[in-house]
Amino acid sequence: MSRLWTFEELAQADAETLEQTLIASTPPDFKVLEGYGYDGFNCASARMMPLPARKFRKAFFRNAGIPYGLNQFVSSDDANFRGEWRIRMKNDQSSEGAFFRVGAASDHASGARFVSYRHLISLDYNTAPNPRWNLIMRSICDLIGLPNVGDYGVILGKAYLRLFPGWTVFATYFVLGHRAPMLGAEPSGSA
Repeated sequence: MSRLWTFEELAQADAETLEQTLIASTPPDFKVLEGYGYDGFNCASARMMPLPARKFRKAFFRNAGIPYGLNQFVSSDDANFRGEWRIRMKNDQSSEGAFFRVGAASDHASGARFVSYRHLISLDYNTAPNPRWNLIMRSICDLIGLPNVGDYGVILGKAYLRLFPGWTVFATYFVLGHRAPMLGAEPSGSA
């Protein structure tokens, strides 16, 4: 019997454990992700690049039939992977960060570095409505998988920055959990 991972265990795991678990993960079905949000945590033990926030929220939706998602900013409570995920609000709307298009990793993550992940799902931030001038935001490509087969309560991910053609840099591993229906309809700035 294979191990069943929890959000808390993955949030504290070392880089080698996260890497092996991600490679062994199964791809999520977008139809099951759609309409849900997840609390996210950038794993400290495996973080390679400085990131603006440890906590965030990812939400998945469809626009004009195309699978999308977005990151929402979360207020810091200094409780690491514990505590609360309170979405920052501005003018009674959630404070949205970056949008991403959801697709097969084999379509968005090319090159020898990504061979082990081609079975996973990619979240590609090089899409509208992200500002064209925000090259760092548009360089992000996340790869996600289900560490527990068929369990959509916990998702493991790995973030990369595609800084220049042929030059991709590992940013961090992250874990998504605490699955909950998205509040309201589609995000205000959806593509």
